[in-house]
Amino acid sequence: MTTIAVKHYNSGMQGAPQLANAWGDMTALLDAVLVDGFNLRTIDTLTFADGIATARVNAGHLYLVDQVVTIAGANQAEYNGEVRVLSTTSLEFTFAVTGTPVTPATGALSVKVAPLNFEKAFTATNKRVYRSKNVLSNRPYLRVDNSLDPAYTTTYAKKAKVLVAENMSDVDTVVGAQAPFDPTKPTQNTLGSGSGTTAVDGWYKWYYSRFDNNNADSSGGTGGNKGWVLMGDDRGFYLFNEWQVAVYGRAGYFFTDFASFRQGDAYNTLLTATEWYSAANTSPGYNGVDYNSYCNRSLDFTGKVLMRDHLQVGNYIRAGLLGLNTNNAQQITGYSTSIPWPNGPDYGLILHPVYLRHESPGHLRGKMPGIFWVHNDSPMADLNIVSGVTGYPGRKFLIVTSGYATSGNVARYAFDITGPWW
Repeated sequence: MTTIAVKHYNSGMQGAPQLANAWGDMTALLDAVLVDGFNLRTIDTLTFADGIATARVNAGHLYLVDQVVTIAGANQAEYNGEVRVLSTTSLEFTFAVTGTPVTPATGALSVKVAPLNFEKAFTATNKRVYRSKNVLSNRPYLRVDNSLDPAYTTTYAKKAKVLVAENMSDVDTVVGAQAPFDPTKPTQNTLGSGSGTTAVDGWYKWYYSRFDNNNADSSGGTGGNKGWVLMGDDRGFYLFNEWQVAVYGRAGYFFTDFASFRQGDAYNTLLTATEWYSAANTSPGYNGVDYNSYCNRSLDFTGKVLMRDHLQVGNYIRAGLLGLNTNNAQQITGYSTSIPWPNGPDYGLILHPVYLRHESPGHLRGKMPGIFWVHNDSPMADLNIVSGVTGYPGRKFLIVTSGYATSGNVARYAFDITGPWW
């Protein structure tokens, strides 16, 4: 079966899982996007002409142009596999086919949104351990604990505790290196302590239901389905999600391999999260979804970890993102950059690869796949797709806005949705 490396998803897609205010919402989203796919439909007719297949779904499909879907069940193998949608009507969509298969197709035909093709290495109630199946990856483990800890109160803010591990023997047991990890407090990121409003639960967290406006976890979760966007391939992904419906925009959470500058790097995986280890009744003292992760800021090392440094020894190390200048601390991607949109000389979008720099002593560890720093000030609207970018022929980029401080969804990243990233 053919596969397509790079895919993108958002909460507005038909059948997409939603982040509401329940335990398990985050693992349900990741199950669908990483492993299972979603929006399964029956194809009523599938025909072919001049290299293009046309699928008709009489019940309606709502697939989108540039979305990747999986065709299955055709007796003619040329139709089956992952394909990119080329055009749509309310009942039909088209995709390219190699070869000259019999038309119309026969068999029990179906289609669904294609997942990133990870595996679930271990699972428990609202807990998952995900892993890439790509043999070119070191295949680290992503542990996502989206369960209610006994120390925590169920009405409080909803989040998943996350870590990246070199190996695991079950859903709760890490073997080898992990990040984050403090050997003097080995359960700091995995087990809650205390009770009531003074409970402390987790260190690196992916929040998806909490009040943004300088409130504590004990202020509670928030109602409604929170908007989210996810881009990735079979070696990692970038997730941007709201905490509160349409208030301060989306937080940014990453789990992905990166192209290391060290040959044979066994720990070339970045995990980002909200780095927050405080009692449930403690206010962060900061407004907005960007607090204690600072996803959109260059050279801020909060909430960004690698399992080990380039020497492959020792404990975890923090790393920061940077774009054009190696000392560009606290610049915001796509916001207040002083470079106009569009850029006058070429009427263009100015993008730059994103690099990783160690917190100390500052080594450049590698380059991030698929994500680009935006140097224009506030270009284009959220989820716009742009092509013809200077220096990137044949590539399409998805513009994703995210929250910065109290300003809302104003920062911008660009993601290569053509691929491959490697």
